[in-house]
Amino acid sequence: MSKLKVLTEDDLATISDDFGEILEAEVSRVLPAKEIEDLDLDIVLSYEDSQLDVDVDVGVFFDELSDISKELIVEVIDEAYLKFDSYIDEFYRV
Repeated sequence: MSKLKVLTEDDLATISDDFGEILEAEVSRVLPAKEIEDLDLDIVLSYEDSQLDVDVDVGVFFDELSDISKELIVEVIDEAYLKFDSYIDEFYRV
């Protein structure tokens, strides 16, 4: 695997925004919109010594009649991380 390029503050802001879009797209693709009352994404990037760490906290508030499981949400997040890894490989590796 190639190295991560040196990231600027603008790169980090773009990466955070794009990861949020990837997460939202995955949630929308898998979870029925009519069952979601609110979606709150908290993305924290840490970039030190050419190492990028990304943590996300996804708060999903469901309709009271929803039967969406926590396991399904974890699967959605895992799939978003896989797509995010591909995104990083395409745009931020040298």
